Amino acid sequence: MRSLFAFILCACFSLAITFDAVAQDMPQAKKMEGHTWHQVVMVKFKPGMVDSAAKIIDNHFMKAGMEMESDMPGPQIMRLHSGEWDMLMVWTLKGIEELNWETSPDDAKWMAQMAEQEGGMDKAMKLMDSYMSLIDHSTSYLATTRDMAGEAMGSRE
Repeated sequence: MRSLFAFILCACFSLAITFDAVAQDMPQAKKMEGHTWHQVVMVKFKPGMVDSAAKIIDNHFMKAGMEMESDMPGPQIMRLHSGEWDMLMVWTLKGIEELNWETSPDDAKWMAQMAEQEGGMDKAMKLMDSYMSLIDHSTSYLATTRDMAGEAMGSRE
């Protein structure tokens, strides 16, 4: 009888510990706060076409973005000098909800500015097609950065 009582006591103690551990491990809903969303595009151009693509980007795409009346930030563009990819472009999104648009209001404004700048939508689309013909392949990723206002590398304050 005594051993049965000891067994039941141990079983109850073990279950209490198990339930406590399980309750602590249960996931809780938690929204991502303090993050900025980015779209990262990596492009590999056809051989010898990097400079031609860069000219279209600088002289047409970026120019249209600078001329339009919008607070839409342009991408950060990096030319890569090693690895598979030729160019990396990073757009900072206003929020993840921007991805709900097939054509965002900012994209529509940019395309309208391109049409005005190039002398019509048909010419703007022809330029887009020319640019796209320079691309061998590309890929796109979504990324986040943690907002770190006022923090600097090596800061221990």
